[in-house]
Amino acid sequence: MDNKEKNIKKTDGIIKRFFLFALNPVEIVRDNKQYKWFIYLVYPAVGWMIFFLQVGLDKFSGFKVFITMLLGLVIGYIAVGAVGFVIAFILARLGMDIRSDQVITLISMAHTYMLFSVLLGLIYRIFGSSSSSVFGITGLMCTLLPIYAGIRILSKNKAFLPPLLATLTGIMLLFSWQLIIAIVS
Repeated sequence: MDNKEKNIKKTDGIIKRFFLFALNPVEIVRDNKQYKWFIYLVYPAVGWMIFFLQVGLDKFSGFKVFITMLLGLVIGYIAVGAVGFVIAFILARLGMDIRSDQVITLISMAHTYMLFSVLLGLIYRIFGSSSSSVFGITGLMCTLLPIYAGIRILSKNKAFLPPLLATLTGIMLLFSWQLIIAIVS
């Protein structure tokens, strides 16, 4: 096998792994591999950017739309990473054997549902009316289910921990959304 075939095979494996994680983020927890979490954070950041593009179009005009979209990208990257670190820290302090790269990657890839939802919202906006909040909140709520499932596996099925940490995750993400609106307003 020459280098070109090896590179194609490697790229094919990376794409398959990405789609597996995008459709089932809990597999990240089951897979005992080191993750480049800082790369995976681009994924939710783009979702936040699209969401805040729609919010900007709903509430502002001109340059504020661009600023809102840019803040969505930057704060989305930072907020999802920070939330992942907080959840990993809490799990580690409770005696769980976890790695922060797993948790951050799990939360990043769980944003597949949010990204899908905000893309639908953008399409809906193009063909009709604006409803960024509906699509954004729906996407965030759907994002919490794989986060809950991943935390359940990481916490060794402790009954109280997954709902509390998934709720905390949702609160921190919604707070970050409100922070962006407060900065732009």
